[in-house]
Amino acid sequence: MSFFIDKDNRRKSPIAIAAFFTTVAYLIVYGVLISLLSEPLYRSVSLGNNAATAAAQSILISIPGTAICCLAFLLPDKRVAPYSFAGLAVVLAMFYVAVWMLPEESRGLMAQVVTMFGLGPVLIGNAAAWPIYLKIKRRHPALDHRKTLRQEILETVERSGGSVEKTTPEAASAASAQRPRSAEEEAMALFGGGEDGV
Repeated sequence: MSFFIDKDNRRKSPIAIAAFFTTVAYLIVYGVLISLLSEPLYRSVSLGNNAATAAAQSILISIPGTAICCLAFLLPDKRVAPYSFAGLAVVLAMFYVAVWMLPEESRGLMAQVVTMFGLGPVLIGNAAAWPIYLKIKRRHPALDHRKTLRQEILETVERSGGSVEKTTPEAASAASAQRPRSAEEEAMALFGGGEDGV
């Protein structure tokens, strides 16, 4: 159960999984923009210096990509957007490690390509997403407040129109001891999987 419940008896948020898949979506967005805009920008943007031209092209690709990716702030969990941009930084670091493992003659060219297409989205995306997230968090301090399982169950039952009898754990265990066990409960107790075995 520790995979799903934390030490405060709250349901764990699947933020890591959501951020992973959103990072993959970000990579697709930036990849599509790079494939669509690289050639037009190469023909129309020239600053006389190769490094400055590459930086300008990277910025011009990163700005609309970041704007599209910031639509992740529309999700209920506002942490997904900035965490996913942080995931882009991790992916960029992985690309640099992969470049370092290449043969020495092709290492320099691949490092330039990774820097040109990867550094802009990481820097501009994180520079845009984290201030937006912190501003949202300041306006809504209860944004990260997570309820315990008991609170979630009580709210669900109240919404469905039922009633929950509030009992202490001691009273609940006494009530369960009075009623006869089912065949499944007997089997779980016998093989150490029930309440007596943990």
